[in-house]
Amino acid sequence: MKKFYLNILLKILGVSAASGLTYSDEIIHLVSDNSNYLYNYNIKEKTLSKDLLVADFPFENVAKKDKADFESMLEGSDAVYVFGSGSEPNREKGYHFNKIDKKVMVLDLGTLYMSMRDFAEIKPQDFNIEGVAYNGTEWFFLNRGNGPNNKNVVITVQGANLTDDFNLFYNDFELPKINGIQTGFSDAVLIENKLFFIATAENNKSTYHDGAIGGSLFGCIDLKKMKIEFTEVISTEHKFEGLTVYKREGKKVSFLLCEDTDTDTQESIIYQLDVELKKRIK
Repeated sequence: MKKFYLNILLKILGVSAASGLTYSDEIIHLVSDNSNYLYNYNIKEKTLSKDLLVADFPFENVAKKDKADFESMLEGSDAVYVFGSGSEPNREKGYHFNKIDKKVMVLDLGTLYMSMRDFAEIKPQDFNIEGVAYNGTEWFFLNRGNGPNNKNVVITVQGANLTDDFNLFYNDFELPKINGIQTGFSDAVLIENKLFFIATAENNKSTYHDGAIGGSLFGCIDLKKMKIEFTEVISTEHKFEGLTVYKREGKKVSFLLCEDTDTDTQESIIYQLDVELKKRIK
């Protein structure tokens, strides 16, 4: 990476603790790790709507022990997928939201998450899925290394579905520290065979409790080689937890990021990260 520019793009009132986002057709979809809704912000009209994902539990600012802990999401042509972190038994569900008819299908990820822990040798106290990407045939789940053993892992899932017919592969990654604090994966997005990711530094070795924010970095993994191409610290004070592609032009790619401030403030700031890469991605 040659250069990067980080700026505030907009502020969205009514959403706190944003933990994931996607973008398409002037719509930013957002989730919060303490809410049971999918939020939809229309950039042109500057309007916010929301759709309930967890049936019969229509609440925001859910207590930590009860929350589904939405930490990752991705968007297809007709659906948005939202995933629980798996850091507790009640956080082992995924949600398929149909953008056309707005119906929600719940996915039981208990078997998948248990298999991930067993196969990749991740102890329950180290398990925390914070990013998911999909290339049409393979899913890439990113485990955040904010537990006692700093297990930053990319788990590749192949197979017919995510519930009972899949194969797993995994790769461990050593991420740099920011001012002495270990970073852990917090989200990722695919462009061709490159997995662009963000990782955050939090001064607390727990997948459950929040710690002091130490900053965030941006990086890239070559999926063919399963090696990190570069990392770059983009902030020493923000905890970015969501990443999606906004615009692409030649070697320049603009990403959108959302920030979890670990507060109850009903406002989410969306940042634009402009990156100039060394090589053009087809």
